[in-house]
Amino acid sequence: MSAAPTAHADAARDKQWPLQAFEAAKRIWPVTTGKGQIVAVIDTGFRTTHVDLVGQMLPGRNFAPSSYNVPANEAHGTMMASLVAGHGHGPDGADGIMGLAPGAKILPLTVDLSAADIQGEVADAIRYAVAHGAGVINMSFGNAFPSSIEQSAVAYAEGHNVVLVAAAGNDGLELADYPASFPGVVDVGGANQDGSMWSGSDYGSHIVIVAPGSNVLGDDSGTDTQYSLGNGTSGASAYVAAAAALVRAKFPDLTAGQVVNRLIKTAIDPNAKPGQTTPDLHYGYGVVRPDAALTEDVPAGPAAGPLAQASDPLAVPAASAPAAAVTAKAADSSSGGPLVWLVTIGAMLSVGLIFLGVMLLRRRRSVA
Repeated sequence: MSAAPTAHADAARDKQWPLQAFEAAKRIWPVTTGKGQIVAVIDTGFRTTHVDLVGQMLPGRNFAPSSYNVPANEAHGTMMASLVAGHGHGPDGADGIMGLAPGAKILPLTVDLSAADIQGEVADAIRYAVAHGAGVINMSFGNAFPSSIEQSAVAYAEGHNVVLVAAAGNDGLELADYPASFPGVVDVGGANQDGSMWSGSDYGSHIVIVAPGSNVLGDDSGTDTQYSLGNGTSGASAYVAAAAALVRAKFPDLTAGQVVNRLIKTAIDPNAKPGQTTPDLHYGYGVVRPDAALTEDVPAGPAAGPLAQASDPLAVPAASAPAAAVTAKAADSSSGGPLVWLVTIGAMLSVGLIFLGVMLLRRRRSVA
């Protein structure tokens, strides 16, 4: 999400149009604030001392290399954390940035998006989030290349009942970004205040849902009282992650898939055609409506939810395990490991050829 610092004078709450559009104070927070939920935010760094975030951050972890300058890169992560669970400040928390789920806690996980091993960092962060109780994981960044390491981690998280949310990307083109476009991830596009699509939002059949993505105000990292106004699917992803936390708090017995089902079934697609049954290329299933997701009568549906399920490309099929074990014992060598890696590398090379033209035009890794 691109952002420009704003003045420190506190009229911030009045500028948070998504909260007004959602009627959060009237229709959401009397039902739940997301208390008891942990949202892992995997991002570039976090200013944990910001007045709107003090006390909201759990002990996190830095997965970036030692050379990474965390303080210089805290702006984006700080903004995403504030949109999810900022609690404001001042009397009754009336000043500053309020997140959509101000009762939730943030698990801050830092990665270096320009690192050579960024896929490994993200995969490790996802698994760490699962191990440390996150019910929702937000990933407001993207890469044109799908990574088997990341996909494996996504499958692991989905298998452990975690809602994964990620930004669609900010090229304004029909492109797939990852991890957002992996099965098992809620791929989020960005919308304007009037409900139209933000012009920079990527689109395609992979889009699941849309949320506020333009002129979004959030905390910045320059000082403990600084804000920034930004555009991008990053903020949209953060709002959907917060909505998922709200649903999990209100309906603790629902699976991750059933939480996503509630978000999808209560979304409204302003571009829907009569009789349309497939998601719109721009809106997916529609614009998220957290209040409706919390209050409307929606059948729970199957535990897996309505979306395609994640698969682990690094998993060895169970049926082949016994034969491989016998071979390893008899030959005292690798049980087919080189073959597995050759298949994986071959698949990655094939994908690389397909996406090479795209990669020449886009950054290797980007903040969405």
